[in-house]
Amino acid sequence: MEQTNNLKKVLGFTDVMGIAIGQIIGAGVMSLTGIGIQMTGSGITPAFILSSLITLLTMFPIAILGSALPTTGGMYQYTSRLLSPKVGIFWLLLFMLVQITLSLYALSFAQYLEGLLPGIPIRTVSFILITLLFIVNIVGVKSASIVGNLMVITLIIALSCFIILGFPHVNFKVFNTPTMFPDGFTGFFTAVGLVSFATGGAQVVAELGGEMKNPKRDIPIVIIVATIFVGLLYAFIASIAVGVLPIPEVAGQPLTSVAHKVLPTPAFIFFMVGGAMFALATTLNSTFTWVTKSLLIAIKDGYLPKSLGQVNQRFGTPHWLLFIFYLIGVIPIITGMSLNVVAQLGTGISLIVFAFPALAVTQLPKKYPEAYRNSPLKVPYPLLVTIAVSSIIVLIYQSYLLISDLKTGYIIGTLLYILFALGVAHFSNKRANLSTQHIALSTSK
Repeated sequence: MEQTNNLKKVLGFTDVMGIAIGQIIGAGVMSLTGIGIQMTGSGITPAFILSSLITLLTMFPIAILGSALPTTGGMYQYTSRLLSPKVGIFWLLLFMLVQITLSLYALSFAQYLEGLLPGIPIRTVSFILITLLFIVNIVGVKSASIVGNLMVITLIIALSCFIILGFPHVNFKVFNTPTMFPDGFTGFFTAVGLVSFATGGAQVVAELGGEMKNPKRDIPIVIIVATIFVGLLYAFIASIAVGVLPIPEVAGQPLTSVAHKVLPTPAFIFFMVGGAMFALATTLNSTFTWVTKSLLIAIKDGYLPKSLGQVNQRFGTPHWLLFIFYLIGVIPIITGMSLNVVAQLGTGISLIVFAFPALAVTQLPKKYPEAYRNSPLKVPYPLLVTIAVSSIIVLIYQSYLLISDLKTGYIIGTLLYILFALGVAHFSNKRANLSTQHIALSTSK
């Protein structure tokens, strides 16, 4: 595995935790809290808590796989090895479509910056940001993780200021049944599905197993701890967002108005920069850190040209693959695609993508019995299957909520892309002539 063996094992527990938290805290809490309030009023607080618990359920299969079989490009490897190579390539093509959300982070960042500097060109700023972080990740994953950790620390301080200074202003009388469920449980569960975009993300550390110092220990711990921590953080933020100003004034709005109400001017500016904009930048930076790993494995498998997987000898990074995802992120920016479409389409497809490893984990005891027995995260097989099936049901349902709300043209386009992906997967598998027996996962640290 030439392309992946050259990747350096430089990521310790702190680095991986920073990447996970940076990946979770992003566009979701900054752009979706107001929309969630519009759906379920003050029920947005329990919606974030329930969403984080559901996220833990749906990501638990990946934590199990990451603990038993840590490797670079984890989710692609789990899908292609435990299910079939054809399924793996289909998964990979869906995964690539999901990465249009790179533009979401950059565009949202520019929108918050416009709140401080009215009149700036949003799409130009978005293009500059995504380009700068692309260059940072070309220099190397360790450099990217250092930059990411610094941004995560600043981000948590900014959000903590919002919570500490805002919590005394909360009117807790808004947390009653009529205001928490204005549209009943349908509105509440729709909001839970919506904010799953905000609470998900920690599972991406499974993509970095080949670059981690102790992946068997760190992958499950990071997924669980990061998701719970950020879920609680979001619950506090949501309580302030809905409990300070009248609900009609904050429904469908960003956090800017509430922050302006509860924070003095210096703290408001720090929140806008260190909170909102750093949240978006950390997610974008973290995505560049892990997004190429599955393609590296697919190249080794023979589905893509080896030249695409060249690893820079100086920096140890796959520059051509990073450039491909850079282009995927830039295209929605330069074509004028709306944020709503990018968010709904990207998140809806991502939920389908996460369903494949959940199915794959059911095959772990059969195909890798020794790794299953020796896994630090031991789960009895009946419970394993129960978790996997429950995860798949939840993921598909949440995906339906998001994709079915798109305009007909986007739904048709998505279905056509899925058919295209199925065709490519079928014929690519014939060309590569691989089977699961020919492929070995690395189970070392």
